[in-house]
Amino acid sequence: MSDAAATAEQFLARVVTVLQATELELKELARQSLLVDEPSDSSGDDGQAVRAEELPSRLQKISGQLLDLSERSRMLQFYLQNNLDLPSQEEDHWPRIKVLQSQEEERMHLARALEDSIGQLLANAVFELASYRQLSGTPPPAGAADQETSLGGLEDLQHELEQGLTEFRHFITKVDPTTVLSNFGLGGGIRRYLEQYELKTGLPTRLRINTNFGRLPTMIEIAIFRIIQEALDNVYNHAQATQVEVILEETDGTLQFSVVDDGNGLSSEKIGLSRRNLGLARMIDYAELLKGRLRILSEPAHGTRVILSIPYPEL
Repeated sequence: MSDAAATAEQFLARVVTVLQATELELKELARQSLLVDEPSDSSGDDGQAVRAEELPSRLQKISGQLLDLSERSRMLQFYLQNNLDLPSQEEDHWPRIKVLQSQEEERMHLARALEDSIGQLLANAVFELASYRQLSGTPPPAGAADQETSLGGLEDLQHELEQGLTEFRHFITKVDPTTVLSNFGLGGGIRRYLEQYELKTGLPTRLRINTNFGRLPTMIEIAIFRIIQEALDNVYNHAQATQVEVILEETDGTLQFSVVDDGNGLSSEKIGLSRRNLGLARMIDYAELLKGRLRILSEPAHGTRVILSIPYPEL
């Protein structure tokens, strides 16, 4: 590699590093805009006062613009790291959906490879162990303590393998929801995911579907599913809840998806400190992709409600 090429490579690496930092800073500012929920008099860009009742709408617009800038930084990283031709400066539509599709395709291939290897091995082990126990199912004679212990151990092993297979299949659905969504649709796919979620976590769940919106485009369903999935993970990992409810409804031409728990709730400060653990940035990404609005309503000791609103006509 020539000195000029090496210098160019070093410069591009620096550009990517700066873009990564810029993306995170812009996303953090967008997050903070969404969490401001107590309007107060402020000043506009021209120094004129902004009325308190106008501030939430203004902050929502600012958040959207910041997310657009963050997305452009991420897209530019993607193009540079993958040696792709850059879009023209006049092009407003940066192909975020293509990047999302690429990520989902990679997850799909990974999930199928795991299912064909580890999943098949676990399923075969459960079947063969059950068959062996059935063939040797004659109760041991009285006093045959060693044989009784061995059969009891085989029963425990089968139970553990079955539990492991159930958890593995839940993991596969988390990595790649396309199969369950294509087979059952968004409402049915969420219902089956909640069944697996309840088995894994022991947390009672409820699904309320108050609308019949039919099938949506594949990537739209995946993005909605990802936000609900992330919110459910937060409930299990952080909320200390006793139950969780998922609600699908339609009001005034808007689709609304809510995840509601009765857990310990979150303060704005805690959401900020736990931003990465809570996956809030990922949820904001998907909501922005859907041209929707993501809200987190929470107070300490009063549970949390994550609400995704999508303008139905734009789908």
